[in-house]
Amino acid sequence: MKTKTTAALAAFILIILLFAACAGENDNGAAGNITEQEPNAQNFSDDLEPDTEIKDSLPDGLDFGEAVLNLHVRGDCNIDIGVPEFGVEAEIGEIINDILYRRDKAVEDRLNIKLNVITGLGWQDYNSEVTTIRASIASGDQSYDIIAGWSARIPSLSVEGLLMNLHELPHLKLSEPWWNKSIADEMTINQNLHFAVGDGNLSLLANCMVMFTNNKIQQEYNLPDIYETVFGGGWTIDYMNNLVKDISADLNGDGAMDENDLYGTYIGEYNRFDGFLQASNIKMTKIDEHGIPYLDIEYEKLANLVNMVYELIYNNPGSYVSPNIAEYNNELFKNNQIYIAPGWLLVTNESLRDMEEDYSIIPYPKYDAAQDRYYSRIQDGVSLLCVPVNSTKTELTGAFMEAAASESYKNVSPQYFDVAMKLKYARDETASKMLDIIRDGAYLNFASIYNESINYPWFVMRDLMSTRSNNFASWFDRNEARIASAIENLADRMTS
Repeated sequence: MKTKTTAALAAFILIILLFAACAGENDNGAAGNITEQEPNAQNFSDDLEPDTEIKDSLPDGLDFGEAVLNLHVRGDCNIDIGVPEFGVEAEIGEIINDILYRRDKAVEDRLNIKLNVITGLGWQDYNSEVTTIRASIASGDQSYDIIAGWSARIPSLSVEGLLMNLHELPHLKLSEPWWNKSIADEMTINQNLHFAVGDGNLSLLANCMVMFTNNKIQQEYNLPDIYETVFGGGWTIDYMNNLVKDISADLNGDGAMDENDLYGTYIGEYNRFDGFLQASNIKMTKIDEHGIPYLDIEYEKLANLVNMVYELIYNNPGSYVSPNIAEYNNELFKNNQIYIAPGWLLVTNESLRDMEEDYSIIPYPKYDAAQDRYYSRIQDGVSLLCVPVNSTKTELTGAFMEAAASESYKNVSPQYFDVAMKLKYARDETASKMLDIIRDGAYLNFASIYNESINYPWFVMRDLMSTRSNNFASWFDRNEARIASAIENLADRMTS
């Protein structure tokens, strides 16, 4: 048992670390409340002993003799999380940067390896990057041992038979809590799995789709506590529709409701429509007795979802839709003109750090109150880990993936959540529990990952909402045959 003296010393160290990490922050920014709350001490300092130690199943004494592991990463992950997911060059006094640097160093030391991070192109030029990766694997030049690929494009390599079955990779234990279970379950085709994602990928957390609520507007309109609604399981699309309908004001008094005024919600820009689909746990495919996927859309449920979201966006007086559906203006939320604004957790890093008023973070609403939990769409900015099919370093690769994920689970994710997200950005203690709900509901499935390879069924919401249509029946009639055929062709190619 720790003595009172040790506890006091630990508290003092935490205070010093918090002040050091927050040096230079704007007093009016999200960092203003950091000194008022305590992060989890066991994850904050190497000098403080954890109460428990979570161990992976890697054997003791693994030694790869300073072998080089070549890890290919996207060129724009720093946009999502502020720093690269792998290959941080040095400690610079920034919390996320430094814990990732220490994570990589700890894994290198544990396995006695050298990590060589190869940075490719960003999402705008990633088709060219996939061409380069494809040629490398096909030629057998062994340029890459692991690829952390952009999830919107990298799945094409699995269809072409260029990626290894991760179920056969030594040391990889995808049942462990540091791996996302939905990926392992949903993406196993004919007993083959080509992708993994977990705590080693901070882009998974950063790309969780969420909603932000303006606390000032909530108080001014005397609205119910939104956190209590979420915790009670009542945060649904219908609830949101009823909540925002009476929230609007002509701020400049010109008699016209436009971007200069106040609204209950603002759901412009087509990417944000996608979040409702996964939040409603809609299924588009099933797996047959042979482990092969086929089209089986939950037709009635999806048709109802389309109507509900259409009513929320276009027939609710408290909703604002931008004239340009391809753009989104975060300034409206920051200027206290929007009560509920959809987005991603990475928005707290990109756009809301200097917001003066407090805000809350909640998941997208459930389809209905009977839904078992809140689900969070992971936007396709997440990186998927995969291994070239002709890899000759399978033992090293599997050990690195497992060690990096387990180390991140213990020492990266807790700090990213507890310090950066909860204290620095999310602002209050209750948000800590809310962010746990969001993370636990992070969900990826076959249709969303292979979306671009099977004629884009996962874009049904953006297709309809961006054209101001709720005619799901017409959309389905136009697309059913080609989507079903694409899934069948994909399955044939992957299992041949």
